[in-house]
Amino acid sequence: MRDDLVIIYPDGGICSQIAFVALGKAFEDKGYRVKYDISWFQNHGRAFYSTDKSYDKDYDITFDIPKAFPDIHCEIATDDEVRYYRQRYFVDDNQVITYSPPLYIGGYLGRCFHVPYREYFKQHFKPQELLANDEKALAFQNVVRQIIDSKSCGVHIRRGDLSQPHQIYGVPTSITYFIQAIQCILAQDKETKFYIFSDDMRWVRHNIIPHLANKNYVLCDNNGADKGYLDLYLLSKCKSIIASHGSLGIFAKILSSNDTLLITPKYNELFHELDNILIANWGNATGGGGQHVA
Repeated sequence: MRDDLVIIYPDGGICSQIAFVALGKAFEDKGYRVKYDISWFQNHGRAFYSTDKSYDKDYDITFDIPKAFPDIHCEIATDDEVRYYRQRYFVDDNQVITYSPPLYIGGYLGRCFHVPYREYFKQHFKPQELLANDEKALAFQNVVRQIIDSKSCGVHIRRGDLSQPHQIYGVPTSITYFIQAIQCILAQDKETKFYIFSDDMRWVRHNIIPHLANKNYVLCDNNGADKGYLDLYLLSKCKSIIASHGSLGIFAKILSSNDTLLITPKYNELFHELDNILIANWGNATGGGGQHVA
């Protein structure tokens, strides 16, 4: 076994995966070889987004870095390497970047390099669907063009597992927040076109759309919960972003241009490293400012 090897154990959706790969890039820049143990996706990713978590159907989580960033090579560790390194060299520490290999990194501590490497990820963010010519890919490409060519604001309304109070993320983002955030954007430019993304379009149609009469908007419902990297790409191309609880809006901001405005209901330490952030607390309950339909 190599003594200069770092094995990283990623999990979760595309934003979490980017954070893990950013950590891997930091180790590579120190001259170490990095491999990834992607067994979580095989063992726990199937039907991870499920009806039990308030999604409309079951969706798998897969390791989507090769789909979203095809030019970034992530070497996959063998089963033997995983067993050997995990047993002997496991670490989960906020200062993990100061450790020297051999290492097996599990957990979330020390993943703080996605902003320092934002230009690297922006350069390589080229989802495979940009070059495909099947029906769904062409529809995706059409939305990309519309967003780039319009005064676009991406609105991410995360529901699913965050449609109920969450131990980490707190209470669901209120209806009032989204309506007030939209009004804030319109106050800057009344010609703004809103592109709305959500994992629960039924909830959006009942709770948000009635407040958007005479406003220019598009419901972006071509991508399921298992295609988060496509919604992330579309959001990152918008001129402004309205985020909800969760990471997609924040990572879209990281992958966007520096002058993109992000409105968010939740503070994040990353905001000290970014410009044009508005943290807003409009409403503190799911039903605030409008009728709530589960």
